[in-house]
Amino acid sequence: MPEAGFPAEVTKIITRTGVFGEITQALCKVLEGKDKGQTIRRNIKGKVEVGDIVLLLETETEAKEIRQK
Repeated sequence: MPEAGFPAEVTKIITRTGVFGEITQALCKVLEGKDKGQTIRRNIKGKVEVGDIVLLLETETEAKEIRQK
């Protein structure tokens, strides 16, 4: 496992959530590690855009889909 985490590229912004919209749910494509090439759904805090590279501490867990009311 890399010291800093696993790099992943944001491929699609799904929705924003949280009381103030501070959490973004996005699809990320893992670039390194045993899950290389896999696309997973993650919740990301802070500003993020398509094409950004984020570091994931682990790649086993996937965020639940947010359902609209």
